[in-house]
Amino acid sequence: MKLSELKKGDSGTIVKINALKDLKRRFASFGIYKGCKFEIIECSLGGNTLELKVGNTMIALRRGEGEKIEVEL
Repeated sequence: MKLSELKKGDSGTIVKINALKDLKRRFASFGIYKGCKFEIIECSLGGNTLELKVGNTMIALRRGEGEKIEVEL
């Protein structure tokens, strides 16, 4: 399942990131990496933006970025 498919209140673990090295590095700088736990805090009305909590950090991602992250609930 992809991160972009989740709804507000869903939580889980990241199992794979399908992105190029630069984007993986950017995700890692936010604390997003394989094995980390997260919770979806909010989704924009059009579903274009996801707000998630990873540890104590709040992160906003675009839908296209969320499509590159495979998760397990």
